[in-house]
Amino acid sequence: MTSEKQWTEAQLPDPLRAALAAAIDKKARCPVVLRLNEIAGYTDYVLLLSGRSERHVQGITDGILDALAKLKVKPMGTDGLSEHTWDLLDYDDFLVHVFFHPVRTFYNLERMWSDAPRVPLDLPDEVHDESDLLGLAPPDPMPGFRGTSEFGGFADEFDDDDVPPSQRLAKPDDAPPADPPPDQGDDALFDE
Repeated sequence: MTSEKQWTEAQLPDPLRAALAAAIDKKARCPVVLRLNEIAGYTDYVLLLSGRSERHVQGITDGILDALAKLKVKPMGTDGLSEHTWDLLDYDDFLVHVFFHPVRTFYNLERMWSDAPRVPLDLPDEVHDESDLLGLAPPDPMPGFRGTSEFGGFADEFDDDDVPPSQRLAKPDDAPPADPPPDQGDDALFDE
């Protein structure tokens, strides 16, 4: 059950506010801060951001990492930094998801955390405007889901039934068996 209390941007932890400011400085779009501490046990807040391209996502992520490093705050873990279609930064008390916008639309984490209170952000309207992001072509292939129980979550929060089979991350024990060699028949034994 979530509380009816309204949270404000001023109440956010300083490192999270610094991450938001760095992202906005790098022209991140559609920022959303959700307060998760009442519905998830692994973090207090999540910051969701969109970029216009993989290069833009990389710039936003680098800006956040640099700004927080200056505050001597390092992420506990990262994921997706080799692709920059969906970068995930885990700062323990908060997570930062920087998406190439079509990937954000595809995974729709706001829906997954729809019970979480949204923290109002006092930002210009153009920062929240997604009209020029909606026509961007999605990457092919779409990146795999980020944030399994091995990374910033509890096992019961990641039910494979909620993730399409093509997007599930393979676990070492779930690796498919190797395909047997094709049957070449007895003639293969006598090829010259």
